[in-house]
Amino acid sequence: MAAAAAKEKNYINYSKYPINQFENDADGRYNTLLQSSIQQMNRDGFVSLPSFLLPDAVDALTSCILELEKVGVGFYSTDSHNVFLDADDEQSGVLSPLHPSRIQLNSSKHIINASDLLLAKEAPNLDEIFMTQRSILNFISSVMQTKLYPSTDPFGKFYANIFRAGDGLNYHFDRSEYSISLILQPSEEGGEFQFLPNSRKIVEGWDEMIMDIDDIAEAVAPHSLEIKRPKLAAGDLYLFRGQNSLHRVSEIQKGKRINLILTFNTEPDVRLNKYTLQKFFGVT
Repeated sequence: MAAAAAKEKNYINYSKYPINQFENDADGRYNTLLQSSIQQMNRDGFVSLPSFLLPDAVDALTSCILELEKVGVGFYSTDSHNVFLDADDEQSGVLSPLHPSRIQLNSSKHIINASDLLLAKEAPNLDEIFMTQRSILNFISSVMQTKLYPSTDPFGKFYANIFRAGDGLNYHFDRSEYSISLILQPSEEGGEFQFLPNSRKIVEGWDEMIMDIDDIAEAVAPHSLEIKRPKLAAGDLYLFRGQNSLHRVSEIQKGKRINLILTFNTEPDVRLNKYTLQKFFGVT
């Protein structure tokens, strides 16, 4: 436990985010952080914690991921998908080919899955640093106001995304209920994270998938929803209800965008479906 705690301290900015004080919050700083995060989640469907990771942690994780990419580790996903990340169900021709569940959207990125990250030489043990630490699990469960369990999927419980120029992640809803994203390197141009909170039922009711970001904004305005475009920097952490919020990463124009995704669910032992494993991880 001591070794794991030491590793955690080397990565997380406890001076700014005292999540390790959840059992002994003598100065009240943990509760202040928790309440402000809950308010932001309720208001925006999203919580941003700037500089959550220490600079040395960002450098170590980024260097490890780029080295793995350099030697050919990972899967470059270029397949198409629908917004729900499941197979196209034609429903006997009842739905239009342009319905959100049927229209195919193009995404591309390089993914390094959890299994490869854990086996990499000199790589930080992300299970110990993030997935099994009580302080992190307690904090995110408290913010989401529901008991969460780390994903047990051997490939998708956490993974690195590398977006190069021309890559992007098109509109979709996550398969996992909740996710944490750690921004390691923003792109120089493009690569904007855009999301529409609590929009799943609205999109399910569309007859045709709306593609233009401005048209989407116009379509959801009567529902008192607006598209969020948070500005994210290296070291930032964000919590997100991705299964219920339409979102995308816009096309990268210049540089590389690198982030690390950690996945959590409201039930234990949740794993990704075969469709998602094949489309985004190359697992058959």
